[in-house]
Amino acid sequence: MKDRLKDFVQAHREEFDSFAPRPDLWQDIAAELQQEEKKPVIPIETEQEAKVISINWHTAWRYAAAVALLVMVAFSARYYMNTQGASEAVATTQPVPLDKIAPELRQIETKYVRVIEKKKSELKAMGAGQVRFAELDSAYNELKKELYTTPNKEVLLQAMSDNLKMRIALLNQQLEVLENRSNVKAPARHETTNI
Repeated sequence: MKDRLKDFVQAHREEFDSFAPRPDLWQDIAAELQQEEKKPVIPIETEQEAKVISINWHTAWRYAAAVALLVMVAFSARYYMNTQGASEAVATTQPVPLDKIAPELRQIETKYVRVIEKKKSELKAMGAGQVRFAELDSAYNELKKELYTTPNKEVLLQAMSDNLKMRIALLNQQLEVLENRSNVKAPARHETTNI
């Protein structure tokens, strides 16, 4: 590029020299400068420059992510507060007695609980330890809780009845096992051997 400019200047050298400034040009320039000096100078308040904040895409995405995070936290808090109110509302409606929801439940429980207690006392008399039905108990309690919310009570009552029947069946099996052991051991003690 410098070579092209240099070549152009050398090619047109004569044209540059042919134009000479007029003789009074410098006098006109000096007169204009003196007129500008004579004008009253009004002090201009210095304006403060506006601060320019340049944001590139990287920082813009950061700000957008921060705003999105704040919005998500706000909605999560609102959802959590709404679900807390709903669970409290359900809790206030649950104290309705089971007798009003399913009056047959009391009959089923009294019928089977009597048999279960009788079987447990027989097991104790035979020297067996305390029988625990952790899984059956938790399932029974879950079924009881579902009675409050399920419209089909008959199916749940049948499931609860089956749960109690399973307990009785397990107790009967344990009684049979203990009776078989005692029958097998008893003849062995009194047996005599002939030589």
